[in-house]
Amino acid sequence: MAKELNLRASLNFKDIKKEIESRLISNKDIAFSLKQLYGLLSSGINLYTALDVMSDLQDLEILKNTYQEIRSDLEKGKPIYIAFNKRPLPVMLSNMLFASETSENLENVFKTVSDFLENIENYKSKIISKAMYPSVVIIFSIVAMFVAVNYVIPRIKDVLNSFGAKLPIITILLVYFVKVIIILLYLSPVLIFLFFIKERFISKQKLDKFYTKIPFFGKILMYFELSKFLYAMSLMLSSNSSMGISIRVSTESVNNNFIKSKLSNLEQDIYNGMSFYQAMAKTNLFKKSILSVIRNGEYAGDLGFSLKTSYQIYQQLLDKNISTFVSSLEPIATMIVGVLVSLIVLSVILPIVDISASVH
Repeated sequence: MAKELNLRASLNFKDIKKEIESRLISNKDIAFSLKQLYGLLSSGINLYTALDVMSDLQDLEILKNTYQEIRSDLEKGKPIYIAFNKRPLPVMLSNMLFASETSENLENVFKTVSDFLENIENYKSKIISKAMYPSVVIIFSIVAMFVAVNYVIPRIKDVLNSFGAKLPIITILLVYFVKVIIILLYLSPVLIFLFFIKERFISKQKLDKFYTKIPFFGKILMYFELSKFLYAMSLMLSSNSSMGISIRVSTESVNNNFIKSKLSNLEQDIYNGMSFYQAMAKTNLFKKSILSVIRNGEYAGDLGFSLKTSYQIYQQLLDKNISTFVSSLEPIATMIVGVLVSLIVLSVILPIVDISASVH
C-alpha cells in the first residue's frame, strides 16, 4: 500500500513538473525545433530518423522527451496527428496534421506552425523589450519612495516632534500611500491565489469578453486573436483542406474563449446555407472593410487570397496599435517617475523647511 502511494505521488509530481515546464517553455523554442524537423524532412530523411535526430538535438529535456514519445507512439501504429498531440506542442499542430495527413508535403505543416509561433513571439518580444526600461525605472522610483518613508521621514518626524511641529500633509499622504502598497504586498499571495481560481466564480468566457472591452488593450487583443484566425484559415485553405476542418483548426488557434465561441458558430452557419462572408458578418467581430475584402474574394473564387489580405490588414492595424502603445510607455513612465520623485522630494524638503522655521 505504501509503495503504491509513493508511486502515485511520484507520478503526480512528474505530471505537475511537466505541466510547469510546458507553461514555461517559449514559443520561440518550440518554433525552432519544428523548423529543424521541417529541414530534416525536406532533405529526404524519413520521419522516424528525423525524430531520433530531433531528440538528440534538443537542449531542453521536455522537448527531448516529447520527440521520443512521438516516435514511440508512431511505432505503436498511432496516427501522426495523435502522436503529435502532446504538450508543449501547440494543439494547432495536431489539427493541421490531421487536415493534411494525406498530403505529399506533410513537412510543410511543421514550417507553417513554426512561422505562426515565431510571429506570435515577435509581438510579445516587441512589447516586453520596450516595456523593460520604463518598468525598471518605475520600480527603482518606488524603492526610493520606500526608503524615504521608512528611514528618512521617521527621523525628520522625531525632530519635528521635539519642536512641537507636525509632518506636512503631503508627507503624511506619502506615508499612507506606502502603507497601502505594503498591505497589498502582504495580500499578494491571496490575490494571486484568487487570480488562479477566478474561473470558479466567473466563467472564462465572461472574463475573456471583459478583456475585449478594456479600452485600447481590448482592441489590441481583438486584432491579435482575429489575425491568428485569418492567418490559420488562409494557410488551411491554401493546403486544400475542407472549409469545415479549416474553421475548426483555425478556431483552435484563438485563445480568447469569447472570440472562439463566436467563431465556432461559423461552420454550422455555413452548413445551414450561409456564405462564408455572411457567417463572418454574423459574428460581429470583424471590421466592415475586412468583410468587404472577404466577400469580394469569395465571389471571385479566391477566398484563400482574400483571407491572407485580411490577415495582413489586421497585422498592420496590430503593428500600428502596438507601436502606439510601446511609444507611449516611455512618456508615461517619465511622468510616473516625475510624480514619484516630486512626492519624495516635497515630502522630505517641506519638513526640513518646517524645522528651519521652528529653529528661528
